[in-house]
Amino acid sequence: MRRLILSLLLLAAAPLHAAPADADTLARIGAQIEQHAVVRAEFTQSKQMAALKRPLVTTGRLVFSRRHGVLWQIEQPYRITYVLGEERIVEIAADGTRRERGLRDVPGMAQVGRVFRALLGANTAALGETFTVVVRGDSGKWEIDLKPRQAQLAQFLSGLYLSGGRFVESIRIDENGGAGEAGQQGSKDSTQIRLRNAQSAEAPNADELQLFGGVAGKP
Repeated sequence: MRRLILSLLLLAAAPLHAAPADADTLARIGAQIEQHAVVRAEFTQSKQMAALKRPLVTTGRLVFSRRHGVLWQIEQPYRITYVLGEERIVEIAADGTRRERGLRDVPGMAQVGRVFRALLGANTAALGETFTVVVRGDSGKWEIDLKPRQAQLAQFLSGLYLSGGRFVESIRIDENGGAGEAGQQGSKDSTQIRLRNAQSAEAPNADELQLFGGVAGKP
């Protein structure tokens, strides 16, 4: 997880490098996705680690709001909610206990929130200078591959792969294990996030606003 957060920290830092045709397609995809003020979806996250025989699987619900941030609600195998806003992070336990942290306290998680907002809001300018981008398909059905250009990022991240249509449907993050002994490459982990039953809305509902609880983004 620490390597993943570092990868996402670096990911959030720079502009994409794309061929003109890819850049045009990417702009059309972005315009299509970012028209949704709120997106609700169910997710299944599968974390495949070299040290484990079976992947770690969590399921739950995701709510993305351009104004408020991201609700990441894990429902199985345990219950916990993360509210990732522009200014702070809130962790909500199953009993409703809220633990608030400033961005300076948890910079890694803060960047994760920004990356999720960039991905789901199609804010491609926030995705960052260390990547080449390959786009396949069109705005109806598309795939985007991001590959690191700089050695610093490539040490931790092999690639980021997105696919979807009207909404983002799949995000895969392939990690490198960093440098091992004698300069050998470390083990590789992969995180697959599948989003399904996505629906758009004009604004969060009352329950979602209560969870956001004042953790607001920019108007």
